Amino acid sequence: MKTDINWNSKVKLILSDVDETVADLYLPAKPEMITELSRLLEENKVIFFITGQGLEGVNRRITNKIEPSLRHNILISHSGGAEVWSFEKSGDLRTRPEYSLYEEKMDDTKRKLWRELVQQLITEFKLITYPATPITEFKFNAGNNPNAIMLEDRGPQITMEFINGSSTLREPVFKMAEILFKENDLPVFPRYGGMFALDLVIEGASKTTAIKHLLDNHDKLAEFKMTPEDVSRPEFLEIWGDRYSINVGSDRYMCEAVDPRVRAIDFREEDPEELPKGYNIRIWKGEKHLHDGLLEYLQNR
Repeated sequence: MKTDINWNSKVKLILSDVDETVADLYLPAKPEMITELSRLLEENKVIFFITGQGLEGVNRRITNKIEPSLRHNILISHSGGAEVWSFEKSGDLRTRPEYSLYEEKMDDTKRKLWRELVQQLITEFKLITYPATPITEFKFNAGNNPNAIMLEDRGPQITMEFINGSSTLREPVFKMAEILFKENDLPVFPRYGGMFALDLVIEGASKTTAIKHLLDNHDKLAEFKMTPEDVSRPEFLEIWGDRYSINVGSDRYMCEAVDPRVRAIDFREEDPEELPKGYNIRIWKGEKHLHDGLLEYLQNR
């Protein structure tokens, strides 16, 4: 394995993307990955998953596969940072989020209007919607129809995946969504996600704000046996992601929440020229990449 990135034994808090970093798109994490994550939790390290995916999907694909006794050291920020959730000592998900822009900014009337406007977009652009599934399954069901999309309502975020027609449809839908939300005074905006996705997200939601919520919450840090001084020391933190590019990525926003000296590992073979300057972003040079690269990194620690 040719890489100069060695395991940091001092790390206490891991900030991690999910899709293509811990697990493949819409698929569960591999059993070997669950084993490695469980080992970290057994060592009392805290793992904070920060993702555009929904809470239910993260639990189904990752955290439900981890022993309940270990889950109290896990945090989940889903829907692009709109909410942060934690677990009881029993391993059960808490009944309320630690933090929720959805509850703060969207009453029942606005939530209903939001979904009506999404349906208006679907009708306007003659979109054919399918539930979120692995891409191979979507392709089997939808073929190559450019108007076929995956639609997932995650509560605080609604996502459209333009698998077959991202270049021709995603941009005009983006522009129309922007106009509709502004005209109706909704605190929602469209944002590109990855290669195919159009995420409709709550204003103010980001990976940066979700992480800062934890770092500024001294009582929550104390639950994890950490202090504000701990999380200010770059050697105690680490970031895992796969798309830090300033052109198409969102993982760089995790870097913006912490000391710029914190090591961020990029498990995608990205162009170094596209990475934001001033951060300690290191590109993984192992034999494997994406979620298999992270697994390689963990199995060799």
